[in-house]
Amino acid sequence: MTPRSTRILGKSLVVTAIAVVATFGLSFTARVALQMPIDWLSWVECALIPILIGLPVSAYIFNQSETIQDTCDKLEKSHTALKEAHDRLTFVTSHDQMTGLLSRGEFIARMDRRRDEGEYDTLLLIDPDHFSSVNDEHGHSKGDETLLRIAKALIYTTRPGDSIGRLGGEEFGVLLRDVRKERAITIAENIRRHIEGFPRIKGQQNGVKVTVSIGGAEISRDGDPQDVLRVAGRCLFDAKQRGRNRVSFDHQSFRSQGLVSEARSR
Repeated sequence: MTPRSTRILGKSLVVTAIAVVATFGLSFTARVALQMPIDWLSWVECALIPILIGLPVSAYIFNQSETIQDTCDKLEKSHTALKEAHDRLTFVTSHDQMTGLLSRGEFIARMDRRRDEGEYDTLLLIDPDHFSSVNDEHGHSKGDETLLRIAKALIYTTRPGDSIGRLGGEEFGVLLRDVRKERAITIAENIRRHIEGFPRIKGQQNGVKVTVSIGGAEISRDGDPQDVLRVAGRCLFDAKQRGRNRVSFDHQSFRSQGLVSEARSR
């Protein structure tokens, strides 16, 4: 006998026993009150009728109850599994698979938040220096290791409320929430120095020395994310032009987007 059958039978017997006792009590009380005789047939009726009716009815009810409970449990498990799958899918679509940072689309969506009057965020664009030579001379595995080190450094040197994303290839973005330019420069310098202090990544010959260039731009209340990205990109290009491994929040000229893209690949 299965545990389910045992539970159903046990509950049914308890209910039937209660029904038998109740039937005896009501029937015999009524017969005494009406001065009717209590014969053997009265005993048989009071015992058999509750058993013949109550036992199968209660068994059916408890069986249906168990079935409904099993269905509810399965639905709950299915709902939990579906929610976990949805959460995994949401994470995959909004995060970079290699670094675990935000994807470009999710990062830009967070840039486009509503800000109060006088509230500013600041965008940092971080790009490793001479990254193409790392891949060419030491292999893509060392390039991936470089990107993972930078990602961990960004997590370590920023606040929990800031947003960090991999914007494509080797470029990273940091959204400093409610931070103006002056403080953002200090944070950017901390990031640059922290990464500059990394031990060399083991590779061919002397290994890989990791440094980054950083460009930044403030985001005002009505700032357009694409415009801010362009300004920060020009500042990043300026940092590259002035020798790399430095922070820039002021671009000297509005160069073409093609030159900016070229600088990011260096």
